[in-house]
Amino acid sequence: MKFKLLFLGLALFVLATNVSQAQESPIKIENRITNTIVVNIDGMACQEGCADKIASNLKTNDGVISADISFENKNGIIVYDPSLISIEQVKSVITDTKVKDYNYTINSVKTQDNN
Repeated sequence: MKFKLLFLGLALFVLATNVSQAQESPIKIENRITNTIVVNIDGMACQEGCADKIASNLKTNDGVISADISFENKNGIIVYDPSLISIEQVKSVITDTKVKDYNYTINSVKTQDNN
């Protein structure tokens, strides 16, 4: 009898854990069309403050899949869904980011092939 109760308890635990994880997992959309751009950014003073803040701000926008901003390279590689956010909106997020009195400017935007 104790074995049956232990087995039932273990089964309920596993089931509850799987349901919990399923609710926390993001939904992956297959065959999503994405674009990648490389944006040259001037005005960043460091990685931890400027570049990481720009990346963080970009990632809060629907449609931005990833944002890798590099102070060292003075650029950002951004993967986005063009049906949800435009290049102009991405550029606005970058230039509107506020860290102290720094002003970020964009010198160029180049598209990369996602194939």
